Formats: sequence, C-alpha cells, structure tokens
Amino acid sequence: MRKVISDTAAHVLSDATAVLALVESNERSLDDALDSSLAHPELRRTVSSLLFAYFRHKRLVDGWLAGLAARPPRSRLRRLLAATLTQIRFQSGIAPESAVNVAVELAKALGGRGEAGFVNALLRRAVAAPPVVQETPEEVFPPELLSRWQRSRSAEELAAMCRAFLAPAAFTFRAEREFEPPDEWAVRPIACRGPYRFFESDEPGIVLQSGALREGRIYIQDPATALAPSLPVMTGVRRVLDLCAAPGGKSLLLAERMESGATLTAADRSARRQKLTQENFRCRGLEFPVVVAEPRELTGSFDLVLADVPCSNTGVFRRRPDALWRFRESGLREITALQNEILEAAALRVAPGGQLVYSTCSIEPEENAGQIERFLSAHPEFEAAGGEQLLPSTEHDGAYAFLLRRNSKSMRR
Repeated sequence: MRKVISDTAAHVLSDATAVLALVESNERSLDDALDSSLAHPELRRTVSSLLFAYFRHKRLVDGWLAGLAARPPRSRLRRLLAATLTQIRFQSGIAPESAVNVAVELAKALGGRGEAGFVNALLRRAVAAPPVVQETPEEVFPPELLSRWQRSRSAEELAAMCRAFLAPAAFTFRAEREFEPPDEWAVRPIACRGPYRFFESDEPGIVLQSGALREGRIYIQDPATALAPSLPVMTGVRRVLDLCAAPGGKSLLLAERMESGATLTAADRSARRQKLTQENFRCRGLEFPVVVAEPRELTGSFDLVLADVPCSNTGVFRRRPDALWRFRESGLREITALQNEILEAAALRVAPGGQLVYSTCSIEPEENAGQIERFLSAHPEFEAAGGEQLLPSTEHDGAYAFLLRRNSKSMRR
C-alpha cells in the first residue's frame, strides 16, 4: 500500500511540474494542459487541485521559494519546488514530510544526487518554518494587474475580488426547460440574470453520475454566463446568429428564450470545439446548423447576433486562476484588436432593426466599455440599448455584456 501511495504522489507531482512548464511557456492554458497533457489522466482532479492552489497563492509560493534559495534554481527544478511548497502549505492530502520525500526522489531521478540534496535541504527548511498567509490584494494579485485594478476599482471591490480569487469556485449548473433537480442532489438555487434556473451543489459527483448532463437536462456553467443572453428582446426574433458559439453554452441559453419556429446558427472558427456544440445540440433534440467559419466569412442577415468574443479571461479567474498570471499589456492590445475585427464582422450580419449583443468574460475597460464607445462612434446606424459589468464574486464569475440596436431604416453595407 505504501508503494502505491508513493507512486501516486510521484505521478501527481511529476504531472504538475510538466503542466506548469506548458503554462509558463504560454503554449497552453492550464485547462488545456490538464485536458491533454497528463501522463496519468486518472489523476486529473488531484493535479488540478494542486495547480489551482498554486496559481491562487503564486505570489506567496514564489516569494517563499526565492527566500529559501540562495540563487534561483533552474526552471525545471523551480517548478518542482513550487508545486511541492504548495502541497506543504496549502494541501492536506499528503503529509509535508511525505511531500518532501517524493520531491527528493523525483529530483534525484531528473538531476542526480546533487539536485536531490539541494531539494531536500530547501524543503526541510520550508517545513520547519511555513510562511504566514496574507490574504490581501497586495499579497495575492499579480503586480501588473494589481496596478491597473487599483486605478479602476475601489478598495472594497478589490477586497471582494481577492476573496473570490482565493475561494474555490462552487460547482454550478443550469437546469434546462422544466427539469427539476432531485432531492438527493442537495442543490441550492442561485440568482442569475434572465428567466434561467441555476443551482449550486456540494456533490458534483452525484450530479455528473446521474446522466442528466448526457441527456441534455442540465448544463454545467456559471450563472454569469446568463448575462449576455438575457439582454435582447426576443419578441419577433426569427433568425439568430451566435458567431463565437463553441461549445454552445450561450446558444443553449438563447434557444430557451427563442419563439417557436425561430432558427439559430452556431458558428465558430474551431472545428474541434464545434463537435462539442453539435453534441450539445444533438442530446437536446436541437437541429440548428453548426458552422465552422471565421466571423468575416459568414453571410446572411439576422435579427439577433451574439458576439461573445475571445478575451483576456480576467473575469473568470475563479475557474482559470492562471489567466491572471498570463496577462500582459501587449497581449491585451492584440486581443482588443481581434475583438474589434469580430465586432465589425458581427455588425455586417445584423438586419435593419436587429439587435447585436457584445460580450466578454473580462473586467478590463479596454475590452468592454472601450470597445462599445469605439464602435458607436464609428457606426451611427447603431444605438446603445444598455449593458452591465459583473465583477467576480464568491457567487459568480465576472462578465460584461452590452446590447446594441440597428436603426430600422439604415442601409446595409
């Protein structure tokens, strides 16, 4: 039994350091790496728990490591140490002394006795004197984002966002149509925008094993996702386009509000992710077309267009804590340029008198209100119909959505 435990612990730590390498190189996001790059995928939940804890406490762990090491260790060794320090300070599934032993053996296998001795000495000191955790924005958020948020957010908002970042996100789902979650799921209703029904459960395993997800009776998503689909007026809407649709979550939200006989086209550039959209439609008996195309390649005229554009993901840091550490101002400029292109393409597909919803899961003004201001100044044929910015909280993710209406007498370009 001890050998099995030791092997499992070694697999977890080895996979965690490999995933960290992919994330730090910007080759993949944390979710993508966990989905596709684990040598031991059966341990995904454990590896995920470890790495989520690391990114939530990255400033503390990295600072702790810097104080323990006389000189910066090589990248491979630094990742191993960071993951082990996270286990020592923030996880209870493995005893600190056992975590040290596993790390030493991995270091020996990777770099020989010299590296193993260094790891052993450093981690023994760490176990003897763990740091005090300071749960303040100044001690938690990445410096680059902290600086920009201090200019745009109040101290109260920053403190609330910090609490949300450090608290693991609850398991939430939407009950579709008339489905009622059974009593054994032990669910609690969650407030959301629109006519939707969201629930939180402390027993995700029971929910997922029930078959309700596979049968299209529930959809796993955060209540903040309901913001954008709740904005348009659906009366008289016959043709709907979701032009960044995959994997189909917001398309399903729109479909629940569509009048009988209305149609929806789900478009996205990713063929791989559109397979998920097709499956989500299929298990719900929806026969909407699923198209693989760039936004600018689409044709046709629609009463409602949803542009849920790619973004920096700073609003969903509860479920993607690595996004905050991958944020760069240069990357923000690139993503806002892409958002601009998509919004322009979306406008071409809106029929006179139609509606356009722009949305992101970001909380950065340049991606949200700034985009709307730019768009309206360049498009007098559209008028503002209102929107909202949700900040991340312990109840929901962050999100932004804005509704635009095209003048019924405007000529299409």
